[in-house]
Amino acid sequence: MKKFFIITRNLNKNRDIVERLKSEIESKGGECEYAASPEDEDKEQLSVPEGYDCIITIGGDGTIIGAAQMTFGMDIPLLGVNRGHLGYLCELDEVGIFSAIDRLLNDDYEIEERMMLKGYVDFAGADSRMHALNDIVISAGYGISVLHLSVSVNGKHLYSYICDGLILSTPTGSTAYNLSANGPIVDPKARAILLTPINPHTLNSRSIVLDQNDEICVEIIKRRNKTEETGDVAFDGAHKRVLHIGEKLLVKRAENCTNMVILGELSFLERIGKKLRAD
Repeated sequence: MKKFFIITRNLNKNRDIVERLKSEIESKGGECEYAASPEDEDKEQLSVPEGYDCIITIGGDGTIIGAAQMTFGMDIPLLGVNRGHLGYLCELDEVGIFSAIDRLLNDDYEIEERMMLKGYVDFAGADSRMHALNDIVISAGYGISVLHLSVSVNGKHLYSYICDGLILSTPTGSTAYNLSANGPIVDPKARAILLTPINPHTLNSRSIVLDQNDEICVEIIKRRNKTEETGDVAFDGAHKRVLHIGEKLLVKRAENCTNMVILGELSFLERIGKKLRAD
């Protein structure tokens, strides 16, 4: 690796480490540029130039997820530096990144593929298709407290949930909202789709681990005659779409993966154990 692009969520807060890192890379013969990621989805999307060997994100898991969205299909590996809170996706902290520069410049690392999901609301067609590294979440729309969701897998009815919402997660996203909803923790190298109801109103609703090649269809079933029931669909917590009665959300594995730089500092299980003990 010789050419690096740094993305940070809060440039004013992280300018010190960004400029130090850029200087360190350039002093050792590498090239480096940096930019600030938009604070929210309403701002103009950051355009990542072609030709870079690695994207280093400085912040937390949200910064990595945003970078994965920006670079979908570009095949540029990501390396996360944690300056956030939990940082399950971050390989290094702000001290470790400086000691890792020589390894990166000498190509002493591994690349780990992380599967992504794609989903779209069927009536809107391909223009509404979005991708997610962590999860696609359906939650109750404005003025609605509970949803009745009918879920089918590969064209066959699976279950009808009365719940606050539904999480469709990748293994990478298993430590995000899925974990908060008591879903299983899954090794991010695995290939599976996790289906976890949010606050199900029955005792027998559990998370289900589906095959990576399954196609999931979710439809809202009407419960009230005089209320317009809708669901909000969020892709990695942003890029929201609205799901109305009679419309279907279709979700399956995306064709492209997110490539993560792995330096072997901590294994997934060691990192999880450390984070859980910290909680």
